[in-house]
Amino acid sequence: MNNTYRTQGKKAICFDVNQTLIHQGIHFEHAFRLVWEDYTARWIQEDLPQADQLWSKYQHYWQQHKKIKLARMQLDELQQQCLQEALQELSVPVHQQFAKEFFQLVRRHRLAAKSLAPGVEETLRALAPRYKLAIISNSPRSEVIHLLERFGLQSYFPEERIFTAHHPGEKKPGMQLFKTAIRTLALMPRHILMVGNSWKHDVCGATKAGLDAVWIQSGSTSRKISQQKLGKRNVYCIQHMDQLQELL
Repeated sequence: MNNTYRTQGKKAICFDVNQTLIHQGIHFEHAFRLVWEDYTARWIQEDLPQADQLWSKYQHYWQQHKKIKLARMQLDELQQQCLQEALQELSVPVHQQFAKEFFQLVRRHRLAAKSLAPGVEETLRALAPRYKLAIISNSPRSEVIHLLERFGLQSYFPEERIFTAHHPGEKKPGMQLFKTAIRTLALMPRHILMVGNSWKHDVCGATKAGLDAVWIQSGSTSRKISQQKLGKRNVYCIQHMDQLQELL
């Protein structure tokens, strides 16, 4: 079976952003610790908790609340509440907007450390004349647009083709974003290909919505393209973004 036949009839390609088009520079925990260490280095108050202590307390409240409250709260609101509760338990006095400002700095650290994945720009340039290109991401819309502009990718993805969740319940692997993309692109699901690094969010979500998917397994030294079935849909496994051109 040749590569052209395997992906015959595709008219649009949707991409995840983080860890697909853009490589994550530092993890959330690392950024969290860096921001707290920066704050404590500037405070006069003595006996402030170490980053390990605050992270442990934050994680305790996050695990306690996430399943119940994430369904009705925005992610950033829940993060702020968990941090406020952790600081209160550790007897750290902070002003009312501290938690909000704290996570703004966490996001800045993470955004600053991101980098463009190898082969992305060349691949998008080759695909753009033949396919509609779109984004389906769980990241905040403002962050997605910022990253596309920062790395010079905005011309490949018109804003009407950037699909992000307004509420936690709309996020992948739920079908809401995929259905919105299908409707906006005015195509049948079988004509759309989803590309992402997450088996759960990108591959399972896409195939459930009727799309074929490409799973990027970064970190592997192999350059073999493989194919498997998930339900009735095809899943293609690649290791590097530039293999997408070979697949198509």
